[in-house]
Amino acid sequence: MRFSFNLQTVRDIYNANYNFAEPPLKPTLTAVPGNKKVYLYWNDIAEKSYDRLLKEFDFEGYALYRSTEPEFQDVKTITDAKGEGKYWKPIKQWDLVNKIKGPDPTGINGAHYWRGDDTGLEHSFVDTTVQNGVKYYYALVSYDRGRSPNKLDSLSGAEGGISVSECTKQIQEDFNGTLKFVDINCAVVVPSPQAAGYVPPQIVGSTAQVKQGIGTGSMSVSIVNPNAIAEGITYKVEFDSVGKFPGYGTRSYKVLRDSLGKVDTLIKKADIYNIPTSKPSIAFDGLTVTIKNDTGIAIIDTATGWAVGKKTNAIMRASLDKSNPSVNGPWPSDYEIQFSSTVQDTAFSESGELQINFKVINTTSGYKVKLIVYDLDASGAFSSGDEIQLLENYTTILTSKWCYRLTYFLPPFNAIPPTDGDKFIIRTTKEFAGGDFFEFKTKSARMDMNLAKNQLDKISVVPNPYVATAQWERRTLYQSGRGDRKIDFIKLPAKCTVRIFTVAGALVKTLQHEATVDNGSLSWDLISDDGMEIAYGLYIFHVDAPGVGEHIGKFVVIK
Repeated sequence: MRFSFNLQTVRDIYNANYNFAEPPLKPTLTAVPGNKKVYLYWNDIAEKSYDRLLKEFDFEGYALYRSTEPEFQDVKTITDAKGEGKYWKPIKQWDLVNKIKGPDPTGINGAHYWRGDDTGLEHSFVDTTVQNGVKYYYALVSYDRGRSPNKLDSLSGAEGGISVSECTKQIQEDFNGTLKFVDINCAVVVPSPQAAGYVPPQIVGSTAQVKQGIGTGSMSVSIVNPNAIAEGITYKVEFDSVGKFPGYGTRSYKVLRDSLGKVDTLIKKADIYNIPTSKPSIAFDGLTVTIKNDTGIAIIDTATGWAVGKKTNAIMRASLDKSNPSVNGPWPSDYEIQFSSTVQDTAFSESGELQINFKVINTTSGYKVKLIVYDLDASGAFSSGDEIQLLENYTTILTSKWCYRLTYFLPPFNAIPPTDGDKFIIRTTKEFAGGDFFEFKTKSARMDMNLAKNQLDKISVVPNPYVATAQWERRTLYQSGRGDRKIDFIKLPAKCTVRIFTVAGALVKTLQHEATVDNGSLSWDLISDDGMEIAYGLYIFHVDAPGVGEHIGKFVVIK
């Protein structure tokens, strides 16, 4: 390194009481194999990392690496000016939204760490670009933002900066494929199909609207660990807000779990203040939630109009009132204009009070609303062409909030005015208020015996034909030759016996499969019961699953 850089670094270390720059803490990664997918999720401990040299919380983001070897050398493809591998290429990356993005300006020998694209942080990911039967090695590293150089020289380049650093990752595996060590931010998984008859876990309950409250946003629930979903658990996602109605704002939400009457708080406070759509939450019980909050008040056109069963053919349209900006403003409420054949209310008008055959109810808060009727034809009654103006927070007309305006027209021929039972409904978007909540239940994965019987014909062998080698086999210990051989029987019932025969009917191998419902794969190393490698040729296999049924298939081994 250059002398000036070394001198500055030594000074910083001395001033920090001999504390060196440190990468962030390691997140704890969980990886769950699925059918042609891998579910990954992690905690947020790395985001609380404090660098004692820089005297700041300098966490910046996460990078996810995937490899087919434990050293990750096959993805160390980002080189420096000398052509030497310097950085690993992630399959996915997430970073803070703080305008710190793009290449690290300091760099090492011309190689620059990519700091992200201001994507925002997430804590779960489903990798759908994997192949069943292949062993994958994952590492989720946290990285800091480094320190920008204090000098950019045209000849010597960046000086005084500290390059971005990421936490370590380590997986140790011997040549027999036995794992010796897997770091907390690493995982080793083999995707495989589920067993025949597998019914995946389910979310029961509506997340399109709150079970209780006024908020009109929605929530989506994602499963990040199907094996962790328990049966019959009730979850409540409850909101907190700041400010008083109508000027409140959603602040945060919490997640509660009710298991047989025992209530636990899983997420105490997830901030979403003034954010229309949140990122997926930290995983809990194999789930994440994502909140879509309606942060602005607007009329929902698709939900506004005459109620079902109307008798009238009148045309009414609702809009935000923009007649007087000094007193106009939307109000977070829904309304019903309830018509009758008799006088129901008295409205303000330009000529004084006007008796009308309808009343307006604020259905969100449950009270009758003051209103102005603009008698545009001066008929002295509410008639076609007139307009209605809704007033909220009424004390006087001029101190009220003029919220919504409605136009009213009758067709020129065969007009049917609204009468008893006719209702015109106004629906508006509203933020989640304190106490609003979603509620849903879970069903765990299970085995359906009838479904398993119908899926027996889907049992197969991969690869078929087996041609000398397969992608998932381990590398050889030696400079030449090959590693272990292996085929997989897939989509098996959870419990079954697999017998392999030659075409002449000689029994070659008997395999027992006893697994959970999420695993329908059984591997065979192509070694017979006599301990010999099998010959090339055609083989027959028979699957016997008690209580489910039997299946016969064939596969070919080619030299």
